[in-house]
Amino acid sequence: MIVVLLLIAVVLLLGWGWYSSGLILSLRRERITDLPSSFGLTFEDVAFNASDGTPLKGWFIRSPVGSAATIILCHGRGTCRSNILPATQHLASRGGYNLLYFDFRNHGESGGRKTTLGPLEALDLEAALDWVKKARPDEARHVGVYGLSMGAAVVILAAARRADIEAVAAESAYGSISRSVAQFGKILYGLPAWAVPYTMWWTRARLRFNPETAAAERVVGLIAPRPIFLLQGGADDRVPPSEGDRLFSRAGEPKSLWTVPGAGHGGLWEAAGREYEDRLLGFFDGVFRRAG
Repeated sequence: MIVVLLLIAVVLLLGWGWYSSGLILSLRRERITDLPSSFGLTFEDVAFNASDGTPLKGWFIRSPVGSAATIILCHGRGTCRSNILPATQHLASRGGYNLLYFDFRNHGESGGRKTTLGPLEALDLEAALDWVKKARPDEARHVGVYGLSMGAAVVILAAARRADIEAVAAESAYGSISRSVAQFGKILYGLPAWAVPYTMWWTRARLRFNPETAAAERVVGLIAPRPIFLLQGGADDRVPPSEGDRLFSRAGEPKSLWTVPGAGHGGLWEAAGREYEDRLLGFFDGVFRRAG
């Protein structure tokens, strides 16, 4: 009887490890809804591959007034490029920048079957950067990046190793993947804190690498002397303001941090409205208007 119970316990433990790690690696894809044309913007569908061959799809929006600067925009986990379009399209319609939106692997219309919360998604952003530099060189003489949540962690990772990213805006970025898993797991799935190390062990085993080695807080200091703008919600329970504070303390100058009181995760634009647009646009203007 004891042997049977032990076997049942082992099976349950193994099953939980597979299931809980699957909550990180797998997700239900969100469909494309809003299009740039909904905001009066002309766009073209684009496609390119990450360095490991993963096919990626996106939109390129050419500046309505002509610009030598492009901003690449990165959505969060479990969403797609449509999700960040309403809050950021003003960078083209008001700011006159070229914009490149794309879906990360295992999201939207892109290929791939695993999500890594940063490491492999950074390859996707680098592929987007390489594509726009090669395919639209006149519009991408200068490049900045914006990211939300997972996308924010990704833009920090990519900018730390790509000097041709000249400006970084990171909204609700988490500094540690393990802490993010613990926080999201508790809120969304009731995952107890003691189970997180086990879940992360399974995640490492299934990925065959440790995603925590690519934690944003480890590399954010490498972005300087290029400017970084961190944005966060004061009422964000998924990526608490302490995450942004930690990243800010480790970032080099020039750096700025804006906390929106009462704003939840992904809700800064809804909470702050025009001020959000003005601050985000003002950050990129401060970099690229000087560059010409």
